[in-house]
Amino acid sequence: MAGKLLSSSNPDSPEPLRGMVPAPMTGAPITPAAPTVEGVQWGRYLAALRRFKWLMLLIVILGTVAGYVVTRFLKPEYITSATIWIEEGATKQGPVRPGGLLQSYAWLELLRTNVVLDSVALKLRLYLRPEEPADRPVFRGFSLAERFMPGRYVLEVDEQGRRYRLVRGNGALVEQGVVGDSIGRPVGFRWAPTAKELGRDRTIEFALTTPREVSNQILSRLRPTMAEDGNFIRIQLTGHDPQELATTLNAISEQFVNVAAELKRAKLSELSRLLKQQLDTTYQLLREAENRLQSYRVQVITEPTEGPPVPAGLGQTTPTAQGNYFALKTQIEQLRRERQAIADVLARSGTGGENAVDAFQTIPAVQRSVNLAGALKELATYEAELRALLMRYTPEHKLVRDVEERMQTLRSQTIPTYARALIDQLRLEENQLQGQIDRTAQELRQIPQRTITEQRLSREMASLEALYKDLQGRYESNRLAELSALPDLRVMDQAVAPKTPTSNTAPRIMLMAFLGSLGAAVALAILLDQLDKRFRYPEQVSQELGLAILGAVPSFDRSRVKQDPEEMAQVSEAFRTIRLNLAHSYGAAGPVMLTVTSPGPGDGKSLISANLANSFAQAGYRTLLIDGDIRRGELNKVFGFDRRPGLVDYLSGGATLEQILRPGPRGVTVIPSGVRRYHGPELLGSAAMSQLMAEMKAQFDVIIVDSPPLGAGIDPFVLATATGHMLLVLRSGETDRQMAEAKLRLVDRLPIRVLGAVLNDIRPGDGTYRYYSYIYGYTTEEEEAPQIGAGTGEPSREA
Repeated sequence: MAGKLLSSSNPDSPEPLRGMVPAPMTGAPITPAAPTVEGVQWGRYLAALRRFKWLMLLIVILGTVAGYVVTRFLKPEYITSATIWIEEGATKQGPVRPGGLLQSYAWLELLRTNVVLDSVALKLRLYLRPEEPADRPVFRGFSLAERFMPGRYVLEVDEQGRRYRLVRGNGALVEQGVVGDSIGRPVGFRWAPTAKELGRDRTIEFALTTPREVSNQILSRLRPTMAEDGNFIRIQLTGHDPQELATTLNAISEQFVNVAAELKRAKLSELSRLLKQQLDTTYQLLREAENRLQSYRVQVITEPTEGPPVPAGLGQTTPTAQGNYFALKTQIEQLRRERQAIADVLARSGTGGENAVDAFQTIPAVQRSVNLAGALKELATYEAELRALLMRYTPEHKLVRDVEERMQTLRSQTIPTYARALIDQLRLEENQLQGQIDRTAQELRQIPQRTITEQRLSREMASLEALYKDLQGRYESNRLAELSALPDLRVMDQAVAPKTPTSNTAPRIMLMAFLGSLGAAVALAILLDQLDKRFRYPEQVSQELGLAILGAVPSFDRSRVKQDPEEMAQVSEAFRTIRLNLAHSYGAAGPVMLTVTSPGPGDGKSLISANLANSFAQAGYRTLLIDGDIRRGELNKVFGFDRRPGLVDYLSGGATLEQILRPGPRGVTVIPSGVRRYHGPELLGSAAMSQLMAEMKAQFDVIIVDSPPLGAGIDPFVLATATGHMLLVLRSGETDRQMAEAKLRLVDRLPIRVLGAVLNDIRPGDGTYRYYSYIYGYTTEEEEAPQIGAGTGEPSREA
């Protein structure tokens, strides 16, 4: 009955579980330790990556291929640059300075405006994109109307080159006509190519966008920079066509300078207009001020003034109002003194003073009086005549006496009369002068007000005259600056077409696609591992289910005719480990009794049961293997005999104990399942089953019951209750964790001790369970490893 050891493994089985502590190089299998899950579970992640390596490789390949496809649609990127110089302060001369036109940071804003970029888009026809570069000469005279329709267009020329058809991208006909006429007028085109330019039998496809969209695209690729207090603007433009980049950037620089110059001219023109308005307004105000001053001077020309402006040296000889006033005051005072002097002389003459009459000669007023002066002169004549007569005659002479009488008449009557008349006349003149002085004083009091008014009007006129002269000078200067205005900007370095791309994104995209697909593959592998409901790692058994791991059975290829001795030795050592752990973990008096089951079919419980029984038998234990799977049990095929009579036959009374006990290889006794019966599960819980187990305990050291899966029905729970112990078989990559957890909750309610779990179908050579390539001497050609044979047939995967 020699043959190959049973296994549920195959070449496609998942990788072994990880996380266990490797054993020393003793040739013995590893005794699993309790795994720890503290920190990052790198071992689990690496196992997941190895398990999904082909899926990951497929994702990486697809991602890299997608990146390569994307690079086919990408073009290398070029950068060209230009430099513009801003004149510093415009030499700080002239009516308008660049600093007054724009601040340094505002130049960059001006460069980004649509008035610059839209003009470039229209000038270079960047809004027009022919499908073929060779068709560009056809659009040499193309322009747009104020309103046009953007979109894709197709121009078709017939074979004779005489007629054309203009069609939109959606197939709608725009117009058709004779070559040489204007094309596209209904959609806003101004285009009349010649027959020579269009050719014959030709299809021209082109796309048309708005200049504003082109400006926005240029703006997104334009990078102007300028230092805070610098005088240079550096402009960079990125794109895919080197020649178009240089042409576009040079056009932007030129338009920028032109717009700046136009802004300066517009500012100067506006300033000239404002200065002209102010100049005209000031001229009108000046004329009005002159007229007011002239009218006022005409009005007060007859009034006295403080003094007219006279040349130097003539001020003392020119009369003024104040001089006239004080002259009148002096004259009236003179008249008063003269009048008083005449009155005094007259009074002395009345008292008999002889010389009083002579005092009249010293008074200026007497000299001015004709009568009084004549009388005094006549008196003097008589006195002279009297002296002459007295020299010839005696005082009593008649001639002397006549002269004396006439002199006496003059002194006593004539001269006093004339003197009193003169006094009255002087008083009258004095009164007249006093009235004149009063009037002059009143006029003098009005002179300051008139003077102030005149000075105010003069100042107003002088101020307006100065303002007018200043505005006139500024206006003339600004007009001259407007006619000779030069831009404050100058292109220092023009853009040239770059020869090599500054950034080729194809390698970067390929690398990003590779790394991205690799990351996605790793993330997907870890996600699939997290979502996997099957047992794959020892910590899922020890941590989630709380079961001790009694051993791990490695997988091997059952399809080979001749098995590898190393693999067979590893399998044998695995069952020895399970046997040792069971012997020490059983802990009950009497024989070892346990029920081997699994959460679902295909986990390899029959394989574990048969080989575990074989391992106990090889160790010298009297071992009984009972096929408790009365529904689908096939252990009889493993040992090469019929399943009838068996356990069901004995429990139903149809067979004796001696009939169902079948001797197996190397001391293993087997009880097959027996006849399939509908009421078989009730028989497993009958008194006959308890009696059977009691009798077998006296005959055998080890009793192993191979039961159906926990999900098959009540059978495994009944059998485990009969043995009191359960061994759970979990197959890596196959057993459903949720089902196992649910079934174990049912076991917790029953008088069953779960000894632990056996992990089946573990790949050796990696992970927690490592088996070393070491062939013992007894597995060489001298002796084959003891195995349970399968005879002519092999059990199914659940065996």
